[in-house]
Amino acid sequence: MNLLNKKVLIVGFGKSGQAALRFCLKQGARPAVTDAQKKESFGSVLDAFKGYPVDWYLGSHDPDLFLSADLIVVSPGVPWNLKSLKAAREKGIPVVGELELALQDYGPWTRDHGPKIIAVTGTNGKTTTVTLIDHLLKTAGKKSLLAGNVGKPLLDCLEEAKTAEFLVLEISSYQMEATPSLKADVAVWLNVTEDHLDWHEDFADYVKAKTKLIRQAAPNGIAVYNLEDQMVANSVEQIPCPRFGFSAKRELKLGGWVDEGHLVLKTTLKESPVRFALKNVPLKGIHNWENMLASLLAVSPYIKDKEILQKGLETFVPLPHRMQVVRAIKGVAYINDSKGTNVGATLKAFISTKPPIVWIAGGKDKGGSYEPLAELVQKKTKKAIFFGEAKDKMADFFKKYAEVSLSQDLGAAVTLASKTAVAGDTVLFSPACASFDMFKDYAERGEKFMALVKQL
Repeated sequence: MNLLNKKVLIVGFGKSGQAALRFCLKQGARPAVTDAQKKESFGSVLDAFKGYPVDWYLGSHDPDLFLSADLIVVSPGVPWNLKSLKAAREKGIPVVGELELALQDYGPWTRDHGPKIIAVTGTNGKTTTVTLIDHLLKTAGKKSLLAGNVGKPLLDCLEEAKTAEFLVLEISSYQMEATPSLKADVAVWLNVTEDHLDWHEDFADYVKAKTKLIRQAAPNGIAVYNLEDQMVANSVEQIPCPRFGFSAKRELKLGGWVDEGHLVLKTTLKESPVRFALKNVPLKGIHNWENMLASLLAVSPYIKDKEILQKGLETFVPLPHRMQVVRAIKGVAYINDSKGTNVGATLKAFISTKPPIVWIAGGKDKGGSYEPLAELVQKKTKKAIFFGEAKDKMADFFKKYAEVSLSQDLGAAVTLASKTAVAGDTVLFSPACASFDMFKDYAERGEKFMALVKQL
């Protein structure tokens, strides 16, 4: 894509927007940046671009900017149905994401000689899965580059990509809308539950965005998908492509499943199943069994050595803020699951946690239903403590299923939980909400929780 002297509007100035600006400046474009946040929100980030020919429009989005651009590069968190973006698309102005800009521009993405692309989407488990896939490939001596919605933006990795054998991408629903050139060699869909309904028009629109990863797979690409997620299974099975399903609940003729303390893979009818022992694997819980099955199936066309794969599973370091045991105090375990930013993730946390549970939750509501949690909350919860913007809505819903309390902030919630829990209880911090009402992101929220627990 030739950007020389083109008017490029970058919408949203997070990590991907900053990468897009660096790229556009190198290409000789005439960039402008717009973000709803004010200048003060970016601190020293803007200093790196002093002296460069950039037009800044911070604090609001001017609709005229969108209609006068030659190209619009939109950041993942910007709603695709933003009125100004809709108007630009209707006028025929190309609207792409940072990832699309990289895929269109750079030679190695041609199917003949470029790196194999393994792309992963899903409501939950994406980051663990792509990080594990990258680890398995590297354990096998492969040159793998991890990018997309995790780590560095792809536009900042173009030089590294020249020597990569594999490109492992975490893909959000936002990115799929803006990345029509992505054609994965292995397309992985982990699950789908109500999430980001503040961004998508409705749940059907969210599912449609996720489905694009499978529909756009490379001509000889394969799909890896969760057979136990009915919405995922129904969507994938309508698309004609080679595919492998996985299940943590039942044995399959082909695909991946769990059996008596082992992960089992069978990818051809002629070969015997391959078994991987779970005993020394640090990832625990049914949700991680699914993540591991998906990862093993994703790399199975490229790594045939069972011992290498077993070693990769056993040497993987679990990511923080995902069912992370912080400490035990007087027989009470404190678990940090700050990455539980939606109902589906918190549901998996409840499934994996022994009762009685003192549950801390809350934050910025995402617009979905809390109903899927009702049964397990009723069965397992000793007390639910809610804080943040969504606390009143959550208390009103869950008061039918558990004793509830409200706290003004996370600190007060942790203090109340410590006074409520007794030996044998678990304090589970799995918010089921976004963090943006009080924190920069889920990681900052998780660090705060851990600091509070360590002060008890």
